[in-house]
Amino acid sequence: MPNPAEAYYYYPTAKEMPMDTSMIDQTFMVLDKYGVSFFTVLCAFWFILYLTKQSAKEREQFWKKDAENDERLINLVQASSDALLQVKIALEQNTQAMREFIRYRKD
Repeated sequence: MPNPAEAYYYYPTAKEMPMDTSMIDQTFMVLDKYGVSFFTVLCAFWFILYLTKQSAKEREQFWKKDAENDERLINLVQASSDALLQVKIALEQNTQAMREFIRYRKD
C-alpha cells in the first residue's frame, strides 16, 4: 500500500505532464512547485519593471511637451519684442515730429 504522503509531495515528471498547459496552469504549477515567496518576488520584480517603463514614458512625454511650450514661449517673446521695438520706433518718430512742430511754431 503506497504512503498517502507521497501523493501530496508527488510532482509529475516531464513525460507525465501534458504539453498543452495554459498560462494559468503553468503559473499555478510554478506556484505549487517553488512556493509563494518566489512567485511574489517575480510579481514584485515585474511590477517594478512596469513602473520604471511607465515613468520613462511619462518623462519622455513631459520633455516633449516642455520643449513645445519652450518653443511657443520663445516665439511669444520674439513677437512681443518686435511689437515693443515698433512702438519704440513710432514713439521716436512722434517725438521728432513734436520737436519739429515746436521749432516751427517758435520761428
